[in-house]
Amino acid sequence: MSKYMKREQLYKEVWNTPLTKLAPQYNISTEELKKWCDSFLVPLPKVGYWSKVKFGKIVEIPPLPAYAKYRLKVKKINLHKKSKSIKVEISDNEKSLDIHVKKNLTKPHLITVKTRDGLKRSRTDEYGMKKPWGGGFDLRVSKNNERRALLIIDTLCKWFEKNGCKIHQPFSESITTEVIIGDEAIRIKIEEKSKLTSKTARETWGNYTFYDREYTPTEKLSLVIDNYCWGCSLQRVWSDGKTSKIEEKLGEFVETLFKHAEHEKERKIRKAAEALEVERKRKIQRHKEACKLREKQMLDELINQSDNFNKRKELRAYISEVERLADQQYLNGKYPIELRNWVTWAEGYAEELNPLRQGLPTYKKAIDIMKLEDVD
Repeated sequence: MSKYMKREQLYKEVWNTPLTKLAPQYNISTEELKKWCDSFLVPLPKVGYWSKVKFGKIVEIPPLPAYAKYRLKVKKINLHKKSKSIKVEISDNEKSLDIHVKKNLTKPHLITVKTRDGLKRSRTDEYGMKKPWGGGFDLRVSKNNERRALLIIDTLCKWFEKNGCKIHQPFSESITTEVIIGDEAIRIKIEEKSKLTSKTARETWGNYTFYDREYTPTEKLSLVIDNYCWGCSLQRVWSDGKTSKIEEKLGEFVETLFKHAEHEKERKIRKAAEALEVERKRKIQRHKEACKLREKQMLDELINQSDNFNKRKELRAYISEVERLADQQYLNGKYPIELRNWVTWAEGYAEELNPLRQGLPTYKKAIDIMKLEDVD
């Protein structure tokens, strides 16, 4: 079936549904849908738009430019498919991630200057590459690409600082380069690969053959996020292609860099929560063991009290027998002083053995006596 659609409707749909999902609804390709939009001056979302929407960021939507009233004829539409609407907040303050590399170095950043000076002092290695000697941006590049790499480095350094991100080199004589986003340090670098161009056998030693190898720079640069992304599938490398250069991908690179920082932050929060949970379980186990030990101590104390009570009964009976014999031997209770002292001492000790001298016993479970927060 055929259906007609106004520019305004197409404009709303391309900003509420990704092209890869919208095009199949009209039984056309994504490229054909892009051609429609180009033909009728309908602006399209830039790279990174849907990621911002997904993370709830405020996104600026360009207005629909003026154009003569046309109606677009669509081949087919599947009426059973319904696209999910996406709520987008419009803001004039949203920063664009269109990052453009200048043609010349004007007022270069301090790191750019340090990198340039380090490249001048360094030598080309066996792979045809140079690294800044004595510090600078993390860079591995051939001589032909030095100027181009410095322009990219300068652009990135200035953009990060302008947008509140610190570009940081943790070691003074090292080329390790980090971008500080919030509390996260994400390492970045620019590198160029070499390719093997010749391989000549030099000598043979036993079963092993030694070769002379020659390498040639590919002159293709790559932007690399050098942090390992634990448990995620975020892109880490952007390279020159047949029809595009990494200069055109700086916006996508920076946006993904922020995603890496967010992922790392969430990973640390998750790891901290897991560590707390592990410690909580260990504390519960220590509490159970402490309660078990406390119950055993209470039982030992009960047995000891019972033994003392029986000893007291036996001691009291012994003291009574001593007093009976003394009454038979000494008239009117006139005991010798040593005997009276012994009776007084023995009765005092018998009273000390009495577990009931401080009142009737009570009982509380060890788990009620020992609190979880009191366990070390």
